[in-house]
Amino acid sequence: MRYQITGKQIDIGEALQTHVKSELGETVEKYAQRPTDAAVIFSRVGHEYFCEATIHLSTGLTAAAKGHAGEIY
Repeated sequence: MRYQITGKQIDIGEALQTHVKSELGETVEKYAQRPTDAAVIFSRVGHEYFCEATIHLSTGLTAAAKGHAGEIY
């Protein structure tokens, strides 16, 4: 699976990229056998971090999710 992990006005380090790849890859493989690519965007507003993830599946479906928390992990 191809990953595109970016940040809007924040730096995304190697540790966060590795964390996203392992957690997202494990979860997606549990429910979808052949995902093709994933785009994950992190941003920050005030003291809160936001994450938007879009995953394209080999069946042609697209799964999208959004979340926010006080810490980026």
